[in-house]
Amino acid sequence: MKYLKKANNNKLITWVAIAIVLVVMCLLPFLLSGGWLSTVTEMLILALAGLALNLIVGYGGMVSFGHAGLYAVGAYAFALLQLRLGVPFPVAMILAPFISALIGAVVGWFCVRLTSHYFALLTMAFGMIIWAIINSWYSVTNGDNGLFGIPKPAMLNTIPGFYYFALIIVAVSAVVIKVILSSPYGVILRAIRENSTRVNFLGVNVRNYKWLTFTLSAFFMGIAGALFAGFTTSVFPQFAYWTKSGEFLVAVLLGGMFNFIGPMVGAVIFVFLDKVITTYTVYWPLVLGIILILCTITFRSGIVGFISEKVLKQGDR
Repeated sequence: MKYLKKANNNKLITWVAIAIVLVVMCLLPFLLSGGWLSTVTEMLILALAGLALNLIVGYGGMVSFGHAGLYAVGAYAFALLQLRLGVPFPVAMILAPFISALIGAVVGWFCVRLTSHYFALLTMAFGMIIWAIINSWYSVTNGDNGLFGIPKPAMLNTIPGFYYFALIIVAVSAVVIKVILSSPYGVILRAIRENSTRVNFLGVNVRNYKWLTFTLSAFFMGIAGALFAGFTTSVFPQFAYWTKSGEFLVAVLLGGMFNFIGPMVGAVIFVFLDKVITTYTVYWPLVLGIILILCTITFRSGIVGFISEKVLKQGDR
């Protein structure tokens, strides 16, 4: 009875915290300058990319170094649908993640046949193949020059307008991901992460589950890519480069990959450190790298995981 009451209290605290965060997020355009609001928008988009990557890393037990390629597919699909085919903004925003999911399904079909570091290296190889195609296909992607002038509705041309749009998209996507992970599918996925051999003996097709998870991850990564392309009204081949995949992975590890909100917290911290450090030194990659290494060593389960462990220890006293 005591533990049931404690669980109910924890759920109540969680929902209250979520409500407070949403209210604060809705009020931010009235509290922050345009520059900081743009930074928060970047945090939201990176948070969604982190959630998408964490589907396969934290919950599926598969480390990917090539998800930036799928992020770039979503961004370029969104841009090309509008610039080359004249597709309206809402339709392009809907189609882009499905195109990313389709490419993700093809890439995932090959990748899930491998495990451990072989899986990671193959995802990185596919990511760089996507980068090479984007960087070289001048007649379609404009190569390393990128694409500019991506149109968007007038109501999204203002920083607050696009911020609210991104907030809605990210919030809905986060809820959908949470529902997926809370379903029996999510339970099986975590079981596969812990011991795929035993789950396979139970009659579950582990490879198909991994493939579906990879495809779902690509879908949400495509949403993030399309959002960022709409936000900046431009896309570049660097979106697909392996270093971009590193940013997503750092956000996941920094916040905590075994906690749902971990990637979101990691994204906020990563973007904040990036923006602050770059204003003080040209050697910002070195400083940022040192800080991230120290955070990773200090908080091995991520910042959110570390806080959760402390709270649980105090609750058991």
